Amino acid sequence: MKILIILTTTLLVANVTYSQKLDNMNSADIEITNHYKNHKYSNKKRPGYFLQINNQNCYYDIRLNDLNVNNYFREHPAYSVRKPLNLRILKSGEQKISIKIFPFIGEELSEKASLQLRLLYYKDMTDPDHDYGGSTILWEWEMPKVSDLKLPLFALETEFDAKVPYIIETLDLYAQDLSELEEEDVIKEVIEHFTVKRQTIIDKTQDRDHLERHIKRGLVQLYKGKELSDKTIDGMINIKEGMEPQPLEDFEIKYYYNNKVVTLVRRSDKQPAIWFKNPNTGAMFKQPYYIFKNKKTGTWHMW
Repeated sequence: MKILIILTTTLLVANVTYSQKLDNMNSADIEITNHYKNHKYSNKKRPGYFLQINNQNCYYDIRLNDLNVNNYFREHPAYSVRKPLNLRILKSGEQKISIKIFPFIGEELSEKASLQLRLLYYKDMTDPDHDYGGSTILWEWEMPKVSDLKLPLFALETEFDAKVPYIIETLDLYAQDLSELEEEDVIKEVIEHFTVKRQTIIDKTQDRDHLERHIKRGLVQLYKGKELSDKTIDGMINIKEGMEPQPLEDFEIKYYYNNKVVTLVRRSDKQPAIWFKNPNTGAMFKQPYYIFKNKKTGTWHMW
């Protein structure tokens, strides 16, 4: 009888402790997302910034303010993409672009390696019917010819000035510098968090309110409202029929924003570690997921 009482008491304490931990996490999460709630812009301007990227015979990793813009480690030798930058612009002022270019084959950059960048500015992102108010080229850059220099990589850092009507302070206010912690502990916690996240996608049990609160940050930066929010959340929650979950394996951890934001990516192509595939059609669904650790509560939160 005593053993049964002790066991029951232990389970009760464990459940209370877990419930308290969950309450603390939810409370901290709401405090964070309240920064986006009922956001007021500083002025009526709605500018947008984009980066046009053309590459041949090379891989690359491009960051803005040490947040991921785009990386390319796939099988095709040539690729072209235009990436919106507002989600990596947290406030007006100087924006730091970091570029690293890697060999497509072998350990040295080929003479045929080429990367071209064009920074574009649109003055009104709320006017898609008129090309967002028209574009202005702010900056163009082309990778110098490497000839026979036998470079293992090419790196460049530069800056440009951006003016946006918002300030996003979340990471500066709440995010822990993960380099101050034991790396093994960080990796273990991140894997555990991604494992749970992946399972909620498979089980279709993601908390819609949680997603809606966090997505508001991006809507502020993109000047969008509930229509895009609903569409985005529906796409995250409702995996198309026939999509099969792929194992969470052979991944590596990536750090961003001066070691305050992390994600997991597949080693082979640096694409999101949480992904699904239709074996019949080959179609894929990828779930990018970035998180940070609250320096006050120790809880993990969606970025």
